[in-house]
Amino acid sequence: MANAAPVPANDNLARSLRGFGPLGILAIFVILLIGNSSLVPFGALLVLAWVRWSHTPWRVFGYVGPKIWRGTLAVGIIFGIAFKFFMKAIVMPLFGADPINLAFHYLTGNRAALPLAIWTMIVVAGFGEETVVRGFLFERFGKLFGSSL
Repeated sequence: MANAAPVPANDNLARSLRGFGPLGILAIFVILLIGNSSLVPFGALLVLAWVRWSHTPWRVFGYVGPKIWRGTLAVGIIFGIAFKFFMKAIVMPLFGADPINLAFHYLTGNRAALPLAIWTMIVVAGFGEETVVRGFLFERFGKLFGSSL
């Protein structure tokens, strides 16, 4: 794989984890077992340990900072607000969607439910799921099947 960093010659653990031998397959199964349960953030922590022990570069998993933080943040905020208004004012009425998201309407005025909702959105989905699925699984499938798929 073009993004793979060279493994030190004497590091058999890194070679085993990067490969698809018994230890590599075991690591995949353990990470997926934990990463696809209610313990997704712990699966992501296992992925971070796997990245460190296998000497895999962070960029393979998408952990790369933007070159211009302020510009990226400003464009993201402006685009996010504009996209929200566009979807709410134009797209959703065209499809006859309800203007209130009833699935999450219980959060309105319910301060007791907010910590769990924020934990779920940021830690479980934003960090855990993205690290396990988009980072680890995509890297492993890319290594196994190549870039043809």
